Amino acid sequence: MAKKKSWTTKVGPFAFALGLVIAVLASFTWTVVWYLGVFGLVVGLLNISDDEVRTYLLASLTFLVSASALSGTLTRVISVVPFLANYAKLIDSLLANVVLFVAPGAAIVALKALYMITKD
Repeated sequence: MAKKKSWTTKVGPFAFALGLVIAVLASFTWTVVWYLGVFGLVVGLLNISDDEVRTYLLASLTFLVSASALSGTLTRVISVVPFLANYAKLIDSLLANVVLFVAPGAAIVALKALYMITKD
């Protein structure tokens, strides 16, 4: 008999996808940026199981550290090409928005990992 999924397993992936969509849309306007943090918290609280903590923290840490370098590199490369130079700020804001989405989830999962380590 198939195990019935709880509502938390359905909300987490939806919040992650919605957060990424909002990150892209917020690149064009700054009016919805605070939603990114909220959806990042939802993903961190509901979508990451105990087995996924290490993988999520490694992936989010790697992304958060590399996003700044990636933004600078892409901006410099794109600004050299005349017809793409207008999109340099768009790439900066897109990466900044994804960082705003990933960072709260990473913080919550890191706190969860610290709690799991120290509770014994």
